[in-house]
Formats: sequence, C-alpha cells, structure tokens
Amino acid sequence: MTADLTFTRHDPAEAVDILDDVIVPVYVASHQDVIDQPFYSAQRFAERFPGYAKAPGFEIVIAHLDGEPVGQAFGYALPVKPRWWDGLTTPVPDGFTVETGARTFAFNELMVVPEQQGKGVAHALHDALLGGRGEQRATLLVREDNESAQRAYARWGWQKVAKAQPFPDSPHFDVMIVDLPLASSIP
Repeated sequence: MTADLTFTRHDPAEAVDILDDVIVPVYVASHQDVIDQPFYSAQRFAERFPGYAKAPGFEIVIAHLDGEPVGQAFGYALPVKPRWWDGLTTPVPDGFTVETGARTFAFNELMVVPEQQGKGVAHALHDALLGGRGEQRATLLVREDNESAQRAYARWGWQKVAKAQPFPDSPHFDVMIVDLPLASSIP
C-alpha cells in the first residue's frame, strides 16, 4: 500500500496557503478521539500552525493516495533558547536542553486519516520527514494515553526521556528522543 503513496514537501509560505484546504482537514480527521477538547480543536490547531511554520527549518511532508491527502508530518529545528523545553515536568540531565539551532529537530505532528492508519503511512511519513535531516537528534511529544503511537515510536527507535505539559490547558505528554544518524540512514 505504501508503494502507492506520493509525498509533497512544502515550505512555510506554501503550508500556510494550504492550511484551510489540506492541513486542517487531515488534522481534524486524524484527531477524532480528542477533537472535542478545547486544546485539540481545529481552531486552536489553525491558530498554532502559523507559529510552527515561522520557525527556522520548518518543513511539512504530506502523503497522498490517489491524489488525496491521507497524512502529514511536520516540524522544525529548535532555535537557541527554545520554548520547547519550558514545559518539562521531570528533570533531565545537565545540558540536555541546550540548543544551538542545529542540534535538535522538533517533530511537531504526525497524523494519518483513520482509513489509512495501520497501513504503513505513518512510518513512511516519519521516514520522509526525518531522512536526511542535518540535526543530531529529534524530539517529539506524545500523549501519555496514546499507547499505539507510543509503541510505534518505540519500534522506530525513539526513547522516552521526560514528561512535559507545554501549555496550561494541554494534556501531559511523554517526551521522546531519537538520534538522527539512525533516522537519516533510512533510504
């Protein structure tokens, strides 16, 4: 099935241009289990997205099947003194949160429409976004209660390193890390 996927990459301006027609609909379809919670509403996502797109090194990859978007993944390089680490609720080793602008890629979102989940689309998007990155490592936040995502990330080499609550009204997340030389070696 993943052999039939095509991928498009979009820079920040292109991403903002397709936000309402492509990106938000995929977000809504893939977040049906939590979309009724204020933090996960389509409106809140649409408000957050332009901030992600303005970050240095932002990139979004969209997976298409028969011309229709079925998933997307995006992130950006963490700048010096990022807000990313401000929500940590558990201790991390000294130096762990020190950023250079080229050390860590923040893997913001990975989402697949329900009809295509469990068919390799998420892994293909993961690899497409991370493959060839120049950073040393990547980090992501995954909901503590999202067991299927936690298992998938662990299979793909990610390790839990901390807990975080990035916004006062957000859920608590597990912080995960993967070394990118491993991810960058993916064809």
